Amino acid sequence: MATEAPPPTRHPSALGQLIRRPLAERSLTGFVLYRLRGPLISLGVLTLISTVGFMLIERYSFLTAAFFTVVTLSTVGYGEPRPLDDPGIIFTMAVIITSFAGLLYAASTLTNLFTSGDALEHLKRQRGHRMRSELSDHVIVVGFGRVGHAVARGVVELGRPCLVIDHAPQMEAAIVEAGCVALIGDATAEHDLVEAGIGRAAALVAATEEDATNLVITLTARAVQPDLRIISRVNEGDWADRIVRAGANVAQSPYPSYGLSLAATAVSSSSVALHTLPALGLAMEEIAVERASRFIGMRVSDVSALLPNVVIMGVRRNETFHRWHEIDSPIVPGDVVVALGPPEGVRDLSLLT
Repeated sequence: MATEAPPPTRHPSALGQLIRRPLAERSLTGFVLYRLRGPLISLGVLTLISTVGFMLIERYSFLTAAFFTVVTLSTVGYGEPRPLDDPGIIFTMAVIITSFAGLLYAASTLTNLFTSGDALEHLKRQRGHRMRSELSDHVIVVGFGRVGHAVARGVVELGRPCLVIDHAPQMEAAIVEAGCVALIGDATAEHDLVEAGIGRAAALVAATEEDATNLVITLTARAVQPDLRIISRVNEGDWADRIVRAGANVAQSPYPSYGLSLAATAVSSSSVALHTLPALGLAMEEIAVERASRFIGMRVSDVSALLPNVVIMGVRRNETFHRWHEIDSPIVPGDVVVALGPPEGVRDLSLLT
């Protein structure tokens, strides 16, 4: 049995593409024409009615009626093709008055467009859209609160392009100041994620203050881009499993890490900072070597031998980090030993100082 050929694909015309183009993507001229659509449509209707009216009342040909309509609407005063009778005079007066009202309507619309700042705002939105469309291999951060701000700043410091989605318009200036591209919108909506270039993004970080919102963002992002790397902030511990099941690669709470770092600093005066790596079950601690420390005079290999499950990554000396295999000299006061291992292991090492 013969199969029917699929219907030919119909491509929209240039005019159709222009009409369907989102407002934010249109040029300033296209935006102005869009805002003037009311006066322009009124002018077109008036031109049609005037032309037909002159054809019926004065028995003009179509070309003559169209010519007289243009002359009348433009108030050129070129003169009528032949003297008008009373109905023609009344109709012409009505056309002139109506066209004058339409001119005032167009002028007020145009004046309001530029005095209200709408035209400038459109140029700003168009520039933002162009910047977003040029991003590639970037990181999308959702939410520009304290955590989102820290994440965005870290992404920029690592040299990776960053786009921040936030629902508050007043955050736009701060986002731009942080070196990121801003998108004021809702990350739970697919079209805003598409506008953020999720198809070209390297990763997405859901960093809002609501776990339920982060879960919906994760679900939506995973549905739009199945292979995207998604990291979600977790505020309440019992949400972590749900967010991972929703599609997040990593669901992490910032508070245990902060708390552990502060606790380590409080328990041991030599502890400068403690950073947890939940995905690996490890922690990295910076241990300051004071004058009374037992580490003084020891080499990196000697410190490593104290606790077999803790690896000494290196030593920071005079603001320069020396990897473990690059430093042969003994440890001196003022050095900072960087250790990696299980949280309890690095904690025990800091207590040994």
